Amino acid sequence: MDIPDNVLRQRLSNVYFIWGSGKTTAANELHRRYGFYVYHTDESRAWHFKNADPQYQPALCRDVPDVFALDPEDAGQWEKEIVREFTPMVIADLIALAAQHEGVICEGDIDIDAVVPVVSHAVTISNYGSPYDFFDRPGQHNMLDEIRGRTDLTDGEKEERIRKAYQIVGSEPGGEKKEPVREIPRETVLYGVKQIIRDDTTTVAQTADQIAAYFELTKHKRRRRVQ
Repeated sequence: MDIPDNVLRQRLSNVYFIWGSGKTTAANELHRRYGFYVYHTDESRAWHFKNADPQYQPALCRDVPDVFALDPEDAGQWEKEIVREFTPMVIADLIALAAQHEGVICEGDIDIDAVVPVVSHAVTISNYGSPYDFFDRPGQHNMLDEIRGRTDLTDGEKEERIRKAYQIVGSEPGGEKKEPVREIPRETVLYGVKQIIRDDTTTVAQTADQIAAYFELTKHKRRRRVQ
């Protein structure tokens, strides 16, 4: 069953999408200010994997015991397929949440090409500051620690796993990024999605201010603000 774009757009009219770098921090700050519900697509992944059907979501059902053992190109393609397959599940979640809350902020990976026609509010954040080490962030440290702690791998195999891990996420130890730091996001080039730029001097509050102004969230009272 195909649902027309105009119907989906109306159902998602109070959903605000944030993509790019620093999206989680910005979304959490907007929640603090306005009390909007925040939907993290990363946190919903486990549910999507659990409810996937191999007939409709083969990538979500693929058995991969160790993703960092994959060839980086294969891993990258698999990740794209995963995101493409769980995007309709995310949209279904958002429709339900949009009916329950004054506003919903969706942050995280999603099939942008598929959702742009049904999105009324979206921004993408670009980090024009110093490159960062992907694994040197809260919630990511344990990934490399798990590799280092494995007893079924030799020291050389552990080093190879870690090397592949950095290739897969597109980063290097110490924060040297392979891709251009100041490139214009694809969604901005193709679809005109608003680009919010931050650098080493930009505070979380300043980024949130720009997003709130663009989304016109200042019209909403902060009566539900969480202190």
